[in-house]
Amino acid sequence: MKAILIITIGLITLAQQLGAQTDQEMKKEIETLIMDFESAVSQRNLDALETILHKQYRVVANRFKGSPTPTVIDRKSYLEMMKAEKIGGVEYQVDIKSISTFEHTASAELLFQSNVNPDLHKYLLFVLDQDDVWKVVSDVPVVTN
Repeated sequence: MKAILIITIGLITLAQQLGAQTDQEMKKEIETLIMDFESAVSQRNLDALETILHKQYRVVANRFKGSPTPTVIDRKSYLEMMKAEKIGGVEYQVDIKSISTFEHTASAELLFQSNVNPDLHKYLLFVLDQDDVWKVVSDVPVVTN
């Protein structure tokens, strides 16, 4: 009986290890996605953004340009603004302050620095989609200077 219990626990542990990414693997994938996201935005690469952004992607800019309330931009509007060259097109140096992961959700705190535009302190939220691919689901930028 004891042997069956030990074997069962061992098999469950092995199955969990084989089926789940480690925290380090997830963080590495998130780092790559962050850099891909910055590159796609700076180049206004709509094809890349189509694959990077989750279908429910939103930008939430709190107190943007002096507004007392948050400005929320949905995915469709964001991509239209990018296509019209109202946003994007500026290359930033990205300083990853932190990445936190938990199961199928992650967040990152970032500093985007530019010689052309004001710096941005950003919080990005990520989700694993139905195909277990990380997607950016939310972008919360704060202009810092």
